[in-house]
Formats: sequence, structure tokens, C-alpha cells
Amino acid sequence: MKGIVYEGPNILSLKEVGDVSPGPGEVKLRVRACGICGSDVHGYLGITGRRLPPMMMGHEFAGEVAELGQGVDQWKKGDRVAVYPVDFCGHCEMCRKGDVHLCLNKRAFGVLDVDGAFAEYICVPAKCCFRVADQIPYSIGTLMEPLAVSYRGVEHAGDLTGRTVLIVGAGTIGLLALACVKMKGAAKIILSDLSDYRLGIAREMGADVTVNPGSGDWKAQILAETGGKGVDVAIEAVGAAPTVQQAMAALRFGGRAIWIGNNKPFVDVNMQEIVTRELSIQGSFLYGYEEFKTVVGLVNQGRIHVAPLISKEVSMEETPAYFEKLAKDPGSLIKVVMVD
Repeated sequence: MKGIVYEGPNILSLKEVGDVSPGPGEVKLRVRACGICGSDVHGYLGITGRRLPPMMMGHEFAGEVAELGQGVDQWKKGDRVAVYPVDFCGHCEMCRKGDVHLCLNKRAFGVLDVDGAFAEYICVPAKCCFRVADQIPYSIGTLMEPLAVSYRGVEHAGDLTGRTVLIVGAGTIGLLALACVKMKGAAKIILSDLSDYRLGIAREMGADVTVNPGSGDWKAQILAETGGKGVDVAIEAVGAAPTVQQAMAALRFGGRAIWIGNNKPFVDVNMQEIVTRELSIQGSFLYGYEEFKTVVGLVNQGRIHVAPLISKEVSMEETPAYFEKLAKDPGSLIKVVMVD
């Protein structure tokens, strides 16, 4: 079979790789779509240490069941599935608590030296597969993974009915957080980003107000939209000092910030403002098995609108060039998906 092999920084090669066969409890999938994540791009550049060559990346994927391993009876050939991309042990302390995404023995597909889905086929545990409805394109199936990240973060905010929410960052995670906030009935959704193009996508997805901090007084605009009080909830979806500072400064007294962004290890914040205005901060990391199951169901039911995020669908042959483009000159690209 063919696969895209990461062979070192800035080197991706489309080549013949060894075929795969499902073991007990596994299914073999024909990969029908695989999204390029920002972490894949960082891995391609060799700056994270989270991709160990030679290996194949790809953890945002959906496919068609092609072969069943021993003991698998819940699936049949031809079934359409999205994949929870973590093989968890099920018996360690974290798994017993239900936090399988923190499994002490986990293997994450497309990470470190574990091959992922930038290939024609991949074998995954049957327990990691979730049915994708016939009307949902495989490319949308690739968004289940980042959508689960955003969904977990938004759930930390609690009941949003009638509340004002700011989302800082209109990348994949920020826009998917917008979709989740919209579903939860927020009274007003404000989205901030430096890209007018991405802000246009945000408006298409239901943002009530968009703010570009590079072209005006963003704080004055937010205060004008909130009666001078600030927002109830701020969701930070970038992970850098300026965006964290913006999220905190936009909060009303007693407001709550959810930090999903995970870019810089250290950021400067105004601790006195946090203390004297009694602001709260909640971090959010990855997603659990049940959260992944939930978002697949929501997409299947048509309750979350995510299609505008997909900027480009490309072939396997085109995919290495799009890694380079996303790394060096992404332009208006948000989510690029390899499709078969």
C-alpha cells in the first residue's frame, strides 16, 4: 500500500509501505479522509519532538471498514466510521476512572513512532470506531477529533444560555468552539482574530460580532457590545501571551476563562487583575472517549455546523506539498483534508 512517510524535518515521501492486517479486536480501515492538524505541521518541521522518523502521521481520520480481526462482531465490511485516535489499555488507574485519554499505557495514532492515517489503510481497535451517518462526508468525519477538543473546553464553561461569550482565535479549535457555543444557546458570541478572512468564516458559522485587534480598539468594541461590563466567558484558543491577555482583559468581574490553546509553555498574565476581579481560569486538554462519542452523534444529527472549516480537499499525491504550504504560507487555508 502507499503511505506518506515522515523521514525527518521538512521531508515527507509518498512511497510504498508494508501492508497491514488486523489483529484480534481490530478492524482494517480503508482511509477515506485524513485532516492535516497543526501539530502535524509542527511535527513536519521537526520542532516538537512528537514525531519520530520514520513514521506516518495523521490522527484526524475517517474510513471504511475493509477487514475484521478476530472477535470483532460489532462492525461489518463497508461500515463508515470516524476514529478515536487513542488506543487505551482499559485497566490502568486513569482508564478505570474513565479518563482513557490520559491512559498510562496509551498509543496515539500518528504520534511519536506510532503510524497514523496518511496511508491507504490503517488497523485500529474496533472499540475506537464510531459510526458516521451516510449523509456525512468522510471529510467532515475528520473534524470529529478537533471538534471533541473544542467540545470538552466549552463544556467546562457550564450553562451558556443567555450568556455572552468571547472566543479568541479563529483557527480550527476556535471555530469549532464557536459551533459548540452556538449549539449551547449563548446570547451573544464575539470572535476575535487578526485575519479578516477567518472572521468571515466565523460570521458564516454564526458569530454575532467579530473583532480584529489589529485594526481598532478591540476592548472598547467588546465593552460596547456588553454594556460596559465585559463578557461572561472567554475561550482562549491560541495559547500565546497576547491572546491570553486579551481573553482575561475582556472578562467581566467574576468572569471565567477557558484555556484550550496549547502553543507557548509560559505566558505573562496580570495576576492582580485575576485576584482583585475574582476571575477564574480553567484549562482544558484533549477529550475523553464519551466526548468523542457525543460529538459524532451531534454531527450525525445535524446539530453542529462545521463544513465551512474545510478549506481544501487534496489527493494523497498532493498532500506533501500542502504540508509545506501550511508550514510556510498558509494564506486563507484553515483545514486541509486528504481524501480518497
